[in-house]
Amino acid sequence: MFEKLALDDDGKVKVTEDGKPIYNDKDGKEVPVDAPQMYQKILDLGKENKRFREAGDQLKSKYKVFEDIEDVEAWHVEAAKAIETVANFDEKDWLKAEKVESMKRQMKDAHEQDLSKQKESFEGVIQKEKDSNARKDAQIRKLTVGAKFSQHPLFIGEKRKTTMTPDAAEAIFGRNIMVQEDDKDPESLVTRVYYDKARNDMVYSVVNPGEPAEFNEGMALLWETYPQKNNYIRGDGGGSGAQGGEGAGGEPADTSDLAKLQKQYDEAIAAKQTTRAISLKNRIFAIKQQGSRAA
Repeated sequence: MFEKLALDDDGKVKVTEDGKPIYNDKDGKEVPVDAPQMYQKILDLGKENKRFREAGDQLKSKYKVFEDIEDVEAWHVEAAKAIETVANFDEKDWLKAEKVESMKRQMKDAHEQDLSKQKESFEGVIQKEKDSNARKDAQIRKLTVGAKFSQHPLFIGEKRKTTMTPDAAEAIFGRNIMVQEDDKDPESLVTRVYYDKARNDMVYSVVNPGEPAEFNEGMALLWETYPQKNNYIRGDGGGSGAQGGEGAGGEPADTSDLAKLQKQYDEAIAAKQTTRAISLKNRIFAIKQQGSRAA
């Protein structure tokens, strides 16, 4: 997997002639990354993973009656022998109770042994399938999340707002990200951003109220709540989160009046002033967080 972005002598991210960012792999080799192709590969892996799960469920349902039998073929042979033995019994044999009871015990013991072995074998198959699916899920997540960070304008490009590299950002915020099936289209994957690493508080969109934020917007909102963000703002003034007498977007430094900020936020939403709305929303969230910690 890619270790870090490749930089030229001026400290800028190297790109190919067609604009693909270049990474260094673990051996130091420079490798261009085709994000659209990578995303399509992720979708294909997701569909393949789903087919494996469905096939496993069908297999489990179909052979449920044999789930306690380790070797079905051996069990069938023993059952056929028992049927043949019973068929060859004459009336005198049936009258020999001791012989019949002995055979019943032997058949029961053999059957229980077969059931025990079959159960162990079946559980091993299921566990192997779970492990395979887990590895594929991990691969899908790694490819998806890595691609998202490598394209976010906060961390890449000439006009990026921070000095933080995509791989460093992924190391810090990766636990706040979850790759999930799209509720509206189960064949597709979506990347959700959460304020907390326990993934209990999803980041919702400012520009589309009530909807989960897309990755770029969600990561921008999450960044505004990062306590150490000012340590990574670019010195050329390209970043957000400026300090001093005014807040982001030219707002006054006194942000104690939540009602005033909420009114300004509502006005920004009505006027479709996206940047201003996001700035106000983050300031409201930050004040509420400070109030929660103080309490």
